[in-house]
Amino acid sequence: MPERKCPFELILAESEAKLIQNLSDLVKRCSTQALLNKKSFTIGLSGGSLVQLLTKSLVDQPLDTSRWMFFFCDERYVAHDHSDSTYWAYKTELLSKLPSIQESQFIKADTTKPLDQCALNYEEQVKSKLGLHGDTLPQFDLLLLGMGPDGHTCSLFPEQPESLAESSRLVIPIRNSPKPPPERITFTLPLINNARDVAFVVTGASKANVVKKVFVDIDKQYPSAWIEPINGKLTLITDAGAGQELKL
Repeated sequence: MPERKCPFELILAESEAKLIQNLSDLVKRCSTQALLNKKSFTIGLSGGSLVQLLTKSLVDQPLDTSRWMFFFCDERYVAHDHSDSTYWAYKTELLSKLPSIQESQFIKADTTKPLDQCALNYEEQVKSKLGLHGDTLPQFDLLLLGMGPDGHTCSLFPEQPESLAESSRLVIPIRNSPKPPPERITFTLPLINNARDVAFVVTGASKANVVKKVFVDIDKQYPSAWIEPINGKLTLITDAGAGQELKL
């Protein structure tokens, strides 16, 4: 079995309620730790099932979110009020149920700009909001990632190996995504792997085999297998279905 270089924790949740509690505990740990030493807690969000799961985890265990800054690990190149927009999903779900969180705490991509400029602008926002100058690599406190049945994460797809090979840019444009919509922007591996904590939240029995290939076999044909924080911790939270092939 390939060796993993970073600290890794597997959390198998027996029910959705337990998974939501595990996610809540993770977010609480990371935010508490970050705010001991910094003015803000920086968290990167992904779409899909994570939108509702994170919302439920914060509703069930209210935390002081006044010093949180929300970013997007990837975003679809659509208007902010488009049904495909990840920002819109969080605005309609998270913000509607947690009025204590202000819309201004969400750092959005400017999708009115041309795609290349949109990616460049979001990279500059990441650098600026994290208070960095020069060539220092930004470090998020927590990135919450999902994973598709093809092993993709963010908008890093198996069919586009050049995106995985990107070593200098922090945010890149994606064209011809195998999943609609075709145009997106996404965090790259250098930015993702510099985070203090990276957590995958994966649900559904249909993903059981790819979960094993990514997290046990560390099969690099799947983009998710490239996620390995350099100076941080990797966590996998799964439900019973997605984690069924991980049990000994």
